[in-house]
Amino acid sequence: MKLIFILMALPVLASTCGKEKEKDGLLKGKVVRQTCASMVVQVLNNDSIGEDGWKDMMNNNAQYDNVFSVANVCKLPQGVKAGATITFKTATPVNSGCIFCMMYDAAPKAQFDITDVFIGK
Repeated sequence: MKLIFILMALPVLASTCGKEKEKDGLLKGKVVRQTCASMVVQVLNNDSIGEDGWKDMMNNNAQYDNVFSVANVCKLPQGVKAGATITFKTATPVNSGCIFCMMYDAAPKAQFDITDVFIGK
């Protein structure tokens, strides 16, 4: 009887293994680029968010997948700079009142607000 119970429980226990789930919907990302015109984040733990095949014209056309432009840059904590690893949630962009310069830097077309930002987690 115990053997049957163990055999029935095994698939349930095995299904909990695998990829690490995002806790509370938090995403992990890396700030790829920051200019006065845009901030670009690459999502590291979810392949379904962002744009694939984006080329950074300011970095020898380096190609990235799962990237997006941050719409609410002025609302982020200090320390969120190029190269930083961050955890965050995404939201549909709303008018944040952030001011951007008029420089054209070919940012990704995918755009999100990010909230609940933590640096280096």
